[in-house]
Amino acid sequence: MKKTLTLLTFMFASLPTLAFTPESGLYWSSNEPGSGYNFEIQDNFFFGVFYVYDNFGNPYWYTTSGFLDGNSYYEGPIYLSEDGPCLACQWQQNNTYQTNLGTVKINFLTETHANMTLLGETIALERFNFFLGDELQKMRGEWQVVYDVSQYSDNYPFYGDVLIFEQTETFNGDYLATGCRSESTAYNRCTNYALNNNDLAAAYDFQNNELIAVVRDDADYYLAYYLKTGTNQFDGEAFSYRVGSSPNLNLAGFSVRGFRSASKHFVDTGTGPSKSAGKPSAIMGLAQMLDSDRVKQAPTGSLDKSTQDRILATIQKLENQLK
Repeated sequence: MKKTLTLLTFMFASLPTLAFTPESGLYWSSNEPGSGYNFEIQDNFFFGVFYVYDNFGNPYWYTTSGFLDGNSYYEGPIYLSEDGPCLACQWQQNNTYQTNLGTVKINFLTETHANMTLLGETIALERFNFFLGDELQKMRGEWQVVYDVSQYSDNYPFYGDVLIFEQTETFNGDYLATGCRSESTAYNRCTNYALNNNDLAAAYDFQNNELIAVVRDDADYYLAYYLKTGTNQFDGEAFSYRVGSSPNLNLAGFSVRGFRSASKHFVDTGTGPSKSAGKPSAIMGLAQMLDSDRVKQAPTGSLDKSTQDRILATIQKLENQLK
């Protein structure tokens, strides 16, 4: 069974407008190393700490806090704290006051990227990746996935899945993450059955910050994913289509959200059997679980024609590689 996936470009602007959750964590500007910005988001409350320097190079830290406007935008005053205790010294109350630096505006573009504007300057920030590797390596691990099929069916609106990105590898010059739909969460790796029946391959477009993945849903259907990824979550669309046909990209796909449920370290070293015996019969995929008598017409999709043409051309190649 071939595992090669051709890396093609999908324009970032063609991604559908979907809700996403900005991630808490330590952010930085790759163009300005040495400073850091810690963002903590709890529900819709935002707290930020800026680790920067004054005009003489002395370390300073500022804070800001308040509520997000919508899902991904914050604007608020900047505060300075002084006269607190030194490290491991006897505690003393600090003094915090609002500065004359005006307001800071933070606009999250994705789960892990934001533009910060203050004092008339805009700085591009991203969550700092300490250990996870590049965009494909950081996908390694186990992911719990939720599909919203409410726009497709009058029956139960949500379904779930578990995907394992097991390794990164290169085939014919294409850099991939490969894995499977997990046979069981009791198994920390892909079983023989999963690799033979529900394998997956994914490629990352580093220029446009997009993950493209294809999963063998069952013997009769594929699932193609078009995703924005964060450190521990992803959002996007999943397109189900019958083997031997092409997905209708004029219609919206299933809205899909994924959350990391196990680390790559667990996938590499976790307890539990790593291989299982083949099953006597295949398991139905998502498309076949939907009640055909209650399927309804999906809304119009948001992908433009040139993007659709590129995706359809890629899918044709992917089908040949996953046979």
